[in-house]
Amino acid sequence: MTSPGRASLPALPCFPCPYNASCCAYGTTVSDEEAATIAANHGEGVVYRTRSGEWRTRVRKGRCALFANGGCTIHDKPYYPVICRGFPWTNAEGTRYEYDVMICGEFAGHSELVELQRALP
Repeated sequence: MTSPGRASLPALPCFPCPYNASCCAYGTTVSDEEAATIAANHGEGVVYRTRSGEWRTRVRKGRCALFANGGCTIHDKPYYPVICRGFPWTNAEGTRYEYDVMICGEFAGHSELVELQRALP
């Protein structure tokens, strides 16, 4: 599901990230299918199930365990997490992603992006 106007959202310089992947510092939520595929391709320890039952990527050395050499190692893979693909504009369900807009360095210098993100449904 795509949010109205999503196609007109400005592109962000996400790969390779010029901000040392600040959004990758927390890992990400992944679906059951994404978790299984990531584990099959990168090892069981890369994803884990939280106490609340959701799957997440592990954080190692302050970044998602899939981050290496300045970028996401699965950015070009078909199992690249949906939430990462839509970040920062939309979540896995295609609706507004609720987060601190300053998590991405691109927002720090562009107040118009902050306002645009806040205006999303």
